[in-house]
Amino acid sequence: MTWLQLILAASLLLLGGVAVLLQLASLPGTWIILLVVVATHLFETFVPIGSETIFGWGSIGTIAGLALVAELFEVGASAVGAKTGGASKRGMTGAIVGSLLGAIIGTFVLAFLPVIGSLLGALIGAAIGAIVGELSVGGKTLRETAKPAAGAVAGRLMGVVLKTVVAGVMLVVMAAAAFS
Repeated sequence: MTWLQLILAASLLLLGGVAVLLQLASLPGTWIILLVVVATHLFETFVPIGSETIFGWGSIGTIAGLALVAELFEVGASAVGAKTGGASKRGMTGAIVGSLLGAIIGTFVLAFLPVIGSLLGALIGAAIGAIVGELSVGGKTLRETAKPAAGAVAGRLMGVVLKTVVAGVMLVVMAAAAFS
């Protein structure tokens, strides 16, 4: 590894650490890590700065796989939480759709709360989605939807925590690939 690669790898690990923190706020930290690793590999392929690239295809594949698993954790956790709260399939689906839409909308509508807007949007969206899903089944009151909605919020929080842990694992894989 050349000095230039060493400096680049250390800088990329710092950027990866920031991405892990962004993930904790329900922002796309795992995808930022994957993008950084792929972009670095492509850059080094066309502009060699050492005898080998910092990140090989094996580490890229591992990081991509981890990013997909993390996404499944985050999306599925809202549904599992809603189900734990007694939600129907519609309530579970509503929790998933609501959390995804809420995260996107929260990023822009709650822009005055930097970073936290996405997380709040996702949590509120999961609750609203579960409520709408449960009410669409028919025969349920708004009060009866509270438990599935609370479960969806708890599930989404757990999903964010799990995805952040996976982002941390991705950072370790990134470090191992860079300095092995």
